[in-house]
Amino acid sequence: MRTSAGMRTARTLLLCYLVTLLPAGCRCGGSGPGLRQRPEPRPLAKPVRAVWVARFHYRTPDDIQTILKNCAALGCNTVLWQVRGEGTVAYPSRIEPWSAEYDFNDPGFDPLAIAVVEAHRHGLRIEAWVNVMPGWRGPDPPPIPNQLYHARPDWFLYDAAGRRQPLTAPGRKADERFYVILNPCLPEVRRHIGRVMEEIASNYDVDGLHLDYVRYAWDTTPDARQLYPRDARTLAIYRQQTGKLPEDDPQAWGHWRANQLTLLVGEIRKMLGRRRPGATLTAAVWADPSVGYREYFQNAIGWLRTGLLDAAMPMAYTEKLTDFEQRIGAYQTLAPHARIVAGLGIYRHDTPEEMGQQLERCRLWGGDFALFSYESLHATAGDRKAKPAELAEANRLREMRRGVLARFADAMK
Repeated sequence: MRTSAGMRTARTLLLCYLVTLLPAGCRCGGSGPGLRQRPEPRPLAKPVRAVWVARFHYRTPDDIQTILKNCAALGCNTVLWQVRGEGTVAYPSRIEPWSAEYDFNDPGFDPLAIAVVEAHRHGLRIEAWVNVMPGWRGPDPPPIPNQLYHARPDWFLYDAAGRRQPLTAPGRKADERFYVILNPCLPEVRRHIGRVMEEIASNYDVDGLHLDYVRYAWDTTPDARQLYPRDARTLAIYRQQTGKLPEDDPQAWGHWRANQLTLLVGEIRKMLGRRRPGATLTAAVWADPSVGYREYFQNAIGWLRTGLLDAAMPMAYTEKLTDFEQRIGAYQTLAPHARIVAGLGIYRHDTPEEMGQQLERCRLWGGDFALFSYESLHATAGDRKAKPAELAEANRLREMRRGVLARFADAMK
């Protein structure tokens, strides 16, 4: 664990770093005499050329600087920078603890502050990427008592027998990592998530918020749609609002659960308008919108049609061009006036043709795309644990993908 003297030194270095780069950095305070005004958020680029940077990809200030420099060199103009994974965060928060990537301890610097400064210095938009519903991930409970899994167990999903959503899945490897989620049907859960979003929007000069896992996630449990949530409080709220039990009208019960997520997205939208006017709200959404609604109660089409989202990024992760076209085409058909940014799962692209064909389709659709993810293009902090043979193959594929992206960028000029 870092000593207090070490933390003070790191914070002093960060302050000096930020001062040298103002006015482009994070918010250092409110408005008033002697305090700078916050820069206006940058609007969605035309076209959007985005890349997802996951919380696993960075650890140190040097990592962050290198990643943002590389993103700009790739020809991207937008970075989706992950700051919340599973009830833990990668910035100093008054609401949730530090993430496992920092051993649940203050590292002595603010990763998000540095990322905002570096992104803007390189001419990039930056959206804070937040896993919305996950409350924990992994086969074991969190090792810290103030994490939500321990601090607010009543906020998670429970079945009618009072059993919490399990951390592991039957028939799967014991060390596989799955998300367990908070219950969006509880108003107090939605308020908590809203506070996390507000903390980011109020304190950092991000250009937008990017929502992920804004859906029910229940990979650990068969028949989860029928099982969750069945805690007494959720059922009481449902009966108070509808006069029904879930068994009375299963379709209405499904629509009601979907509406609780829509309420949350609407609350985030309103908050963002108050705290960071002009900032965008985007979301990574299920590849097939009908499956997303039926299986996970994610009403992405409704959010686009009503303007709750400025753009959706369907996770059309496939190596097959026909599947890619069908998935993006479904969104274009159902929400023809909305901004649809195609999400490419480039980690699945092992040949130049696979990646190149999908980028070419994006060009024909107007040029918008988002690449999942940065580690498929460049080395990351996670490489430090890789075996030499695995790393050599990863680097070969990264070089190939960078070449495809460079040729695409040249063709777009």
